[in-house]
Amino acid sequence: MNNKDEKICPLCGERNACQVGTSNQCWCHTIKVPQDLLDKIPQEKKGKACICYLCIKEYLQHQKIK
Repeated sequence: MNNKDEKICPLCGERNACQVGTSNQCWCHTIKVPQDLLDKIPQEKKGKACICYLCIKEYLQHQKIK
């Protein structure tokens, strides 16, 4: 996987806006990603790119509705 792929959410395919590889503080350090959502990442993409904020937010909102 190349640097471009690291910027793509493994779930929705949109940009994940992760800033881990930069000097900036990334939003992904301030949010806990539920294990159920992490389990949805395809095996070949696990540990290679962050899930985007929108996927996490939508998942959490859906869990509140249940």
